[in-house]
Amino acid sequence: MEGRILIIEDSIANSRVLQKNFTEAGAEVEVAQTGSEGFDLATRLLPQVIVLSTSLPDMPGSDLAQRLRGIKRTEHIFLLMLADEDIHSERLNVLALGANDFVASPFDPVEVTLRVGNALRRANMSNRTDPITGLPAGSLVQDQLRHLVMEDPEGSWALVRFRLLNLDPYRESYGFMAAADLLRMAARLLAEALNRDDVADDFLGYGGNDDFIIITVQSRAESLISEVVKEFNQKVGSHYKEEDLAQGFIKVDDEQAHLAQLVAHSISPKDGPFYDIRSLTEELSG
Repeated sequence: MEGRILIIEDSIANSRVLQKNFTEAGAEVEVAQTGSEGFDLATRLLPQVIVLSTSLPDMPGSDLAQRLRGIKRTEHIFLLMLADEDIHSERLNVLALGANDFVASPFDPVEVTLRVGNALRRANMSNRTDPITGLPAGSLVQDQLRHLVMEDPEGSWALVRFRLLNLDPYRESYGFMAAADLLRMAARLLAEALNRDDVADDFLGYGGNDDFIIITVQSRAESLISEVVKEFNQKVGSHYKEEDLAQGFIKVDDEQAHLAQLVAHSISPKDGPFYDIRSLTEELSG
């Protein structure tokens, strides 16, 4: 299975066996042992699945589940709860808070791996997350844009489009896997930049065609663009051969192609009025 999984579990034995199974199945896995560490990793890495223990040393797992469901960046993530024992009231409580699945100890690691694998496949097939970046996509992005137009047309939001240019020639020259790594690097930079903010309820999604969509506050948009573009320019060189960097271009079918660039454009309600998603996206396209 392909995807990014976060395990938030204070039992080292449980986390080790799950990490081993998930990794052997082909997933990228991160582990946190406390709720605070888990929340930080969840908002920074934006995994497609979180396996969360109901009992953590610093907070109840149910409190963390409610917190993750309460912000835009993590509300879509598949959440599987691991309980110390199968208590009916606890099962009902975490499901009511928005958990997608519930497994009680002692659990079968193979069963948990199959459940998580099925969740990853459903997410990718339903067009709700992008299979390469793991970010919200398709209908989830459309829902956020619709909210801006219909419910917050005069709010303090800024809508930012980050576009990764020249990825097609890079893909032709370096291959699909290298291009996917470059796309994931850009997604990671955006997520980490948002995680440094005090704005907990901003949104990051993948708009398709090498585009990323961010919804944040107007006061943050300009500095966010500057920070992310600067960091991208510092790191993109590691994805190229030295000779391509030295000459400043790559050759595809004997033609010169520019190196990858990350550019951005932002709009806010003052650029409207926006009557529907189409008018919003047209303005965002510049």
